[in-house]
Amino acid sequence: MERSYRLTYIDMDTGLLQFNVSGFKESGYSLDSNTLRCYYQEIYRPNEDDYRVEYGPQIPITGLHEPRTDFIYVSCTNFLGFTVYSNFHAYARRRPEVRKFKDDIELGAAIIGIDSISRLNFMRQMVNSYHFITEEVDGDVLHGFTKVGENTFPNVIPMLTGRSFITEHNNRFDDWPYIWKDFSKEGAATLYAEDQPEFNMFDYLAKGITLQPTLHYMRPYWLAVEQSMLYKMSSPGCLGPTPKHLIYFNYLKSFLKIYKDSPVFLFSLFNEVSHDFVNTVGVIDLDYMKFLKSSIHEGIFNRTVIFVLGDHGNRMDFIRRTKVGTIEDRMPMVTVILPEWVSMKYPSWKASLRENRMRLTSTYDIYATLRHILSTLNNQSKSTDIEQYLLNNIQDKNVKNHFAAPCTGLSFFEPVPLVRDCNEAGIAQWLCVCHEGQQKRLEQEHPYCLAASNEVIRYFNELLDGLENCAKMKLAFVEHAYLYEAPQKYDDGKVYEKSVQITFKAIPGNGYFEATLGMEIKNGSRKFVVIGQVFRINKYGHQADCLPRTMLAKMPILKGICYCD
Repeated sequence: MERSYRLTYIDMDTGLLQFNVSGFKESGYSLDSNTLRCYYQEIYRPNEDDYRVEYGPQIPITGLHEPRTDFIYVSCTNFLGFTVYSNFHAYARRRPEVRKFKDDIELGAAIIGIDSISRLNFMRQMVNSYHFITEEVDGDVLHGFTKVGENTFPNVIPMLTGRSFITEHNNRFDDWPYIWKDFSKEGAATLYAEDQPEFNMFDYLAKGITLQPTLHYMRPYWLAVEQSMLYKMSSPGCLGPTPKHLIYFNYLKSFLKIYKDSPVFLFSLFNEVSHDFVNTVGVIDLDYMKFLKSSIHEGIFNRTVIFVLGDHGNRMDFIRRTKVGTIEDRMPMVTVILPEWVSMKYPSWKASLRENRMRLTSTYDIYATLRHILSTLNNQSKSTDIEQYLLNNIQDKNVKNHFAAPCTGLSFFEPVPLVRDCNEAGIAQWLCVCHEGQQKRLEQEHPYCLAASNEVIRYFNELLDGLENCAKMKLAFVEHAYLYEAPQKYDDGKVYEKSVQITFKAIPGNGYFEATLGMEIKNGSRKFVVIGQVFRINKYGHQADCLPRTMLAKMPILKGICYCD
């Protein structure tokens, strides 16, 4: 059985693979003898395959080595041929197509994201990081920021394209006009990183990406790791003796270090510690703070605008069933940190950020802000229109027409209107947290509660009709409900004089759901209509595994409402 010591490492300054002298002393092996034979193998992503990795030949480790790939596998065997040490290393290797900064006004962008974290939970759990961001580097926290979709994908797509997620498409996601393509066109280094390959936003219940999306792409590393015996024998959250989040942060830092003199676009979203539970993300607080602090103090963020953000708040833990949890889900953490010199070069940027901290902003505005940063590289306007060369590469007609539509986002570096409603910000009414109408809590016995919840149950069973493996749903009880008595215009184009937001439990499956319903009154009779999305707000695990992935991808709501008999 392998011991938990480190016999090899990659030096963060030189990028060279080498033996760890102290690790050998701890292990009892000697560097001067032939008791161990150590090798490394380079890890590759196969062409047009997002689900496999390939390994290069074994290369003996005899001294200092500079691998050609970002990711390598190391193994050492004893004189009997048994593997006594293995590890995976990640370090970004500079690519020749990346240019250097042309002048002193060019900037890059780095999104250092954490999955499922609200602003309030960041303040509770990431105390040291929040203090560093707000007090030491003068980051601007956007208190009015609101998400525009349910989970990761429908929030990240507006962030990267300025347009909403489109469900009706016939191909993979390769030709979508992500803003990293614009940065790449301007000679910037690009990186996309997540840590749980099964749940990566392009791959969960989807076909993935055929071609590697960015110059540096961390998915192959985690695919290789999760297939290894080392990972299967490691403690949760670790790879051997190393916490996974440290591997992740060190890889991001290596990318930023090697491109310190070049424009970059970095998109990262760390999932594991925060996705399921609201109180676990605090375990990375000190390391997250140290990563930001050391990177800023070493100057590797000196030409980069930093976005510290969540894609949304927690959607699954117990807090989500409370009113505060509902608001937190819809209002993720978003902070912008500018390099110090930017305030002198672009004085209006900092002033506008300060002004916008308490104004209504949304995910679409992040895209507009990224294009504002991009304009420093190409001396063009900060237009949010998708460039024609990207549209021309889209084969699917529906997708092309969708992304050709105008963008609703506004840059954080310009004043956002003091008076701005959710519709103007691209936020659906059922996600809006700033309703003008009076909000009134209804007693569980109120007739509106039973009528509204039964309408949702009817809607569920209509969707399940014909799916023989899925049980029909029944109402267990209403947990709470709120009545909005002022007229609200919803995305279906209708204005409802009254609407109800209701949370209830359904059986079988013990699912908790949140739905918004409009009230129609005709000829004295009252009718409730389901408006927009219905959210399952507790974990559903594998309850819908009897349905094919293709069906779940096309109708994601089935993941939460189908209970396989």
